[in-house]
Amino acid sequence: MVVPIRNKKGVSVVIGYVLLISFGIILSVIVFNYLRTYVPSDAINCPDGVSLLVKDYTYNCTSGELSLEIKNRGRFNVEGYYIHGTESPSVELATADLSKDFNSDLSEDGFSIGNAVYFHKQVNNSFKFDEEVVHVFNLGGQIYSIEITPLRFQTEGGSEKVVSCGNAKLTQEVICSSGLIVAG
Repeated sequence: MVVPIRNKKGVSVVIGYVLLISFGIILSVIVFNYLRTYVPSDAINCPDGVSLLVKDYTYNCTSGELSLEIKNRGRFNVEGYYIHGTESPSVELATADLSKDFNSDLSEDGFSIGNAVYFHKQVNNSFKFDEEVVHVFNLGGQIYSIEITPLRFQTEGGSEKVVSCGNAKLTQEVICSSGLIVAG
């Protein structure tokens, strides 16, 4: 005896939803695996022993000229640095980018590109141990302290990458040598 088929509309709607949810899950797994390749797995760190020293400085707040005598006191070569300053004596975090004020004409060597100052104009010529250089900045306003974060090139995964050495950050209070001296 054959049973007549009466209504199959409910079954086809359920099958449609199951297929739609399955397709969404499969698509999300594919997109996740594709986008995971864009995120670096390990952070690139500077080796311990990277160290810059501000051996001497002069700061004329009337003319806005800041001259830094920088020395490499670390065990590794350094390519350049990020430099930021504080524009208020009550602020501890240096946020003003001073690299745009770099004066290559008055400095011994180096250049500024982007938001970094590099020590040498020649490619593949690192700032070596015990080497010294004088860099001059023509600032637009008064600063009270500077933060210098060294940067270097490191080979990771077959390509050379710029690495910021945040663990070797240097903070230096600057005091005017002429003009109006503001007490902090």
